[in-house]
Amino acid sequence: MNIFAAVEAKQVAAQEAQRASFYVERAIQSRQEKIVQAEGEAQAAKLLGESMKHDAGFLKLRKIRAAQEIAKTISTSANRIYLPSNTLMLNIADEDYLSSIDKKAIRR
Repeated sequence: MNIFAAVEAKQVAAQEAQRASFYVERAIQSRQEKIVQAEGEAQAAKLLGESMKHDAGFLKLRKIRAAQEIAKTISTSANRIYLPSNTLMLNIADEDYLSSIDKKAIRR
């Protein structure tokens, strides 16, 4: 019986070592995933900043897309609310807003 207990203990120890190795590998992969994600977000922020600096229409497009997402969320909600367009960041019908974009485009 002692031999069987020793064999079983050896198998249990091997399984636990394998499990520990799996946890270490998973932690390494998780760390690498976070690094890659952070690098991607940094690159996206850099490209977004450059796009906004060079093209005033890009910001307008982003505002429209944000308003679409807000409208989609509100439309699927059971609650009904009414919001003015300036709350949704849609000042695109405002002449002051349009002229400010035109002035920015002319400066370039």
